[in-house]
Amino acid sequence: MRYQLTDGVNLEVIPTNKFNMNQILINFATPQTADNATARNLLANLLETSTNKYPTQTELADQLAKMYGAYVNMGVSRVGRLHCVRLKASFVNNELANEDLFQQLLALIQEMLFNPLVSDNQFDEATFARQAVNLQSTIKGYYDDKQFWAARRLLDLYYRDDSVMKIPSFGRAQAVNQLTPASVYQTYQRMLTNDRVDIFFLGNIDEEQVKQAFAQLPFTPRPNADAQPEILYHQPLYRQVQRQVEYQPVSQAKLNIGYQLPLYSGTELYYAGIVFNDLFGGSPFSKLYVNIREQAGLAYYAASRLMPFNGLLSVQSGIDSKRAVQVEGLIDSQLADLQAGRFSTERFTEVQNGLANQYLSSNDLAGNILGRRLTNQLLGLPNQDEAAAIHAVTREQVVAVAKMMKKHAVYLLSGEN
Repeated sequence: MRYQLTDGVNLEVIPTNKFNMNQILINFATPQTADNATARNLLANLLETSTNKYPTQTELADQLAKMYGAYVNMGVSRVGRLHCVRLKASFVNNELANEDLFQQLLALIQEMLFNPLVSDNQFDEATFARQAVNLQSTIKGYYDDKQFWAARRLLDLYYRDDSVMKIPSFGRAQAVNQLTPASVYQTYQRMLTNDRVDIFFLGNIDEEQVKQAFAQLPFTPRPNADAQPEILYHQPLYRQVQRQVEYQPVSQAKLNIGYQLPLYSGTELYYAGIVFNDLFGGSPFSKLYVNIREQAGLAYYAASRLMPFNGLLSVQSGIDSKRAVQVEGLIDSQLADLQAGRFSTERFTEVQNGLANQYLSSNDLAGNILGRRLTNQLLGLPNQDEAAAIHAVTREQVVAVAKMMKKHAVYLLSGEN
């Protein structure tokens, strides 16, 4: 059941006795800008590690340990144009603990969100400095992985120069140096007062008790609660395919390709797009995996990923740099086969069954259920039987999706100059 706690603050309660652990998800969402991603990521780290009552990470962890292994963590992500700060919490059912862990954990969550380690309108300087160094090191560490590097460089090439989508949800290492305890406190104030807030509770507890407990959190009405920001990102096509070759001392070259695929969550062909992606490169049954990696032996890996909030499908492959032109040509031919309907009914059925089974088995993980509910709530979509929607996809719809694909950007990280 869904409730509105105040303007722009929503609660959805999902009663179930399927899990031994109850789950809480609190999502703060606002349009991402050129400046806010890094600050909000650092803010999430600060809120997660200290509060006014529990000023050290050890004290906070000790308090959680008293709750039979309950946990609370915070992080950032992005849904299309929206930047999200998420609090996730888990705790044992009250019946198993023989005490009211829900109220204890909710009190701790309230402490973390509404009583951070702040004085004189800025975060504690020592804690801030430590978390800033940690964040900078973490972001730099991501780029040591050359597969990650190539994926980010493709997005830099794919999106236009002025696009905020070039900035990852976790921010940029160089931007950390521009932040101060006072500026991140201002980011905190904006998040707490302006962000859209979506709260989810999944577990075995009285629904009215959950509603009343969350209603006690001191959220104020959002000033622009009725304004629906543009969430989905639409990338215009360039006049010609954007290409870039970069040389680094790598033993395995990375060939990544970005396609414009204007197919979004909630649209008519969305599930056909999911089936298409699995046929193309999203599963061990896919054309990229079977024909390029297994049969031709031209790739160490070859896969595709659909990004249904951004109108983008990307292909990632690890290859011998000398064979880049040959591999790109083979990728083109796999797409051409799907556009012409050259795929067997047997393979089509295998992919449908595999995807439907994935959706059904994903319901065994509470985090997956909450993630889908959040996406649907942000986009204003109904919850539905996704396995049935996958089985309803036709071959003709898959072909129609394949024909929507437009090559947009090609990035090669080569080990040979």
